[in-house]
Amino acid sequence: MQSSVAESQARVSFSQRVDELPTASAICDFGMGLGAEMGRAYRMPTLLNNPALIEQYHKAAKMTDDPEVQFEFAKQLLLCGSTELASNTSSLNNDSADSQLVREGVFWILRLASKRHHRESCFLVGRWYELGKYGCKLNLRKAAKYYSVAAKLNHISAHYHLGCLYEASKRPKKAKECFETASKRGFSLASYRLGMAYLTGSLGVAADFSMACSFLREALFHASHPVADAGYHLAIALIQLPSFDRHSVSEPHLYLKRAWMLGHGDSGALLRDILQ
Repeated sequence: MQSSVAESQARVSFSQRVDELPTASAICDFGMGLGAEMGRAYRMPTLLNNPALIEQYHKAAKMTDDPEVQFEFAKQLLLCGSTELASNTSSLNNDSADSQLVREGVFWILRLASKRHHRESCFLVGRWYELGKYGCKLNLRKAAKYYSVAAKLNHISAHYHLGCLYEASKRPKKAKECFETASKRGFSLASYRLGMAYLTGSLGVAADFSMACSFLREALFHASHPVADAGYHLAIALIQLPSFDRHSVSEPHLYLKRAWMLGHGDSGALLRDILQ
């Protein structure tokens, strides 16, 4: 039985690397922190065909002096522009209607983040600097700066991404603190990361199987943003226990099925191997 399990693990190339995002990410934001599914539904043909109207909206947004109104205005401008402009600087700087809309949106987001310390804007600018989006050259120090501001204003995702930057810069204690804060607030990727830390003994914590299972289960069965990788790694860990019986339905089977239903192909392959 042990050899069969070993062959199954080899077939799906199990790795304990934890520096990669899970297969089924809990954040569908095409690198911006904005819902990708919103983009096409909120396009503004009037703005696209009438650049002069952008200036009127600009003046109106400035007159309100309300950060929330200004942010919503900027977000809609970004969403009704092409997503390709996020990564293509030359296209972003041309004179097309899409580009003008997005540049106006970027102007307001940067302004709100730097001058008003607006929470959502700070998070977006942090993402842009981390990923090199919307004309913000990749700069992890600036990304951490804006994430820190957003995190102090209780932005949950900012805590998680700040933790990732701390981890990458070899500051495990700070990373763990950020992940714990985000996990307590229900951020599933943070729970997944803590689960892997306790499973592998990283982030400065001693390996703790019970804690690992607790965090990984929490991530896998998250109500709105489950993490498929959590089910895969949780099953792998349980399969290696002497008490595992491949011929009876048990926890690993259930976790692999859950992960597979969430789109994790390796989980489906391993479950098939176990059941054969």
